[in-house]
Amino acid sequence: MLKFMRKYARSYLIKIIFAVIIIVFVFYFGAGSIRESETVIAEVGSFEIRDEEYRESYNREVEIFRQLYRDRMDEKLLADLKEKVLSDIINRYILLTEARRLGISVSDQEFADLIGSVEVFHKDGKFDKERYLAVLRQNRTDADQFEKAQKTMLLLRKVVSIIRDTGAPVSDADIWAGYVREKGKIELAYSRFDPAVYKDRVTVSDKELNDLYEKEKDRFRGENTFRLKYIVIDGTSSLKDDQAYMDLLKAKDIDTYGRQKGLAVSDTGEASQSELFRRFRALKIETWLKDLRKGDISLPARDDGTSYIFQLVTREDGKPMEKSAALASLKARITGEKAKEMARLAAGDALKAKSTGARTTTGFISRTATSIPKLGEIPKDAMDILGLTKEKPVYDKPVEIGGAYYVFSFAGEQEPDRKEWEKNKEGFSRYYAARHREQFLRSFIEESKQAMLKDGKIKVLKPAKEL
Repeated sequence: MLKFMRKYARSYLIKIIFAVIIIVFVFYFGAGSIRESETVIAEVGSFEIRDEEYRESYNREVEIFRQLYRDRMDEKLLADLKEKVLSDIINRYILLTEARRLGISVSDQEFADLIGSVEVFHKDGKFDKERYLAVLRQNRTDADQFEKAQKTMLLLRKVVSIIRDTGAPVSDADIWAGYVREKGKIELAYSRFDPAVYKDRVTVSDKELNDLYEKEKDRFRGENTFRLKYIVIDGTSSLKDDQAYMDLLKAKDIDTYGRQKGLAVSDTGEASQSELFRRFRALKIETWLKDLRKGDISLPARDDGTSYIFQLVTREDGKPMEKSAALASLKARITGEKAKEMARLAAGDALKAKSTGARTTTGFISRTATSIPKLGEIPKDAMDILGLTKEKPVYDKPVEIGGAYYVFSFAGEQEPDRKEWEKNKEGFSRYYAARHREQFLRSFIEESKQAMLKDGKIKVLKPAKEL
């Protein structure tokens, strides 16, 4: 793919028209790329990714995600976001490395055409240099740095456009196959390997059980119990939850504060941890309840425009579990884990031997379905089971659904209605071609990344989880 790209990239005419340009100076890669004193966290070819660049990109992404997810932001999401931000920055530098290899550049005239099209830089209907410089000064932006940033964005747009356009041509057969995958239906045959079947074959020695108990005995306790009091602030109230929280941190008395503000104070009474988790499921109190101590005030927990603020009245840690009960619990867990592994291995052996035993069929389901009737949701990493065909009739690995393992194979398909195809052909062809170009771009970046990693041209000096 890389050889094909380099051979033909120069033959494409690139015309990029921008209707809008961001005036407030934020370097596309973050200002860190021009701050030599910042810590280098990764290298991509001859480019360096610096800590400040990463942090500015990460902070912008966090703000966007806060708008989207609001109170659903959690540690897992933030950890995933760190990985995404670093990966995105690396991908940009991969594109810039490719642009350098291909000799692609952005001329002064292209930059002049770009800023000349921005109305905020106009005076009397024409581009005015003095106004341009004045706008940059108002936004505390250095003109040279602004020019460098915008030329970088132009260069990225140019190389992305070239890669997309260089994608392998799409035939009518490709488009029809794509339509079948989106609008057609498939019937799968499957064999089920249930861990429950293997439980009687599992052995757990007393030594194994006692050794594990000694390692984990501190975990075997009864449930913690809590007593909480809380106030509820409606979204229409003039009282803001952040102000109420600050007031309560000073007052440390939710009953008195509730009376002063005319707010009802609710009391959970003594309740188990699991009961509170169920009761306040929408508030995700499990993420912070364990950290509260007697008298502590929780941050506002929001749900659909309503805010809850809690105070911990009492807390009692669960008592140690009897050893016999703990051993029974451990044995059940180990048995379940071993039985599950036996089921997985049996499914794998059946695949290798091409002998999957009794077969059941799913009936016809959409090739874009996310679940299989009577089985459950399809794991994200196994969605391609719905892409099986006569030419590729067997899925090459066991699939775990609902705790059991399945071996899937192609049983039949229903093509989309031809009359509907004729109606939708033109629009779908445009959509498919655009998607194909995007897929080509993603695969090009991924292939380039793997090649550069193999050659030692990408080095991550500080993992995202440490940033």
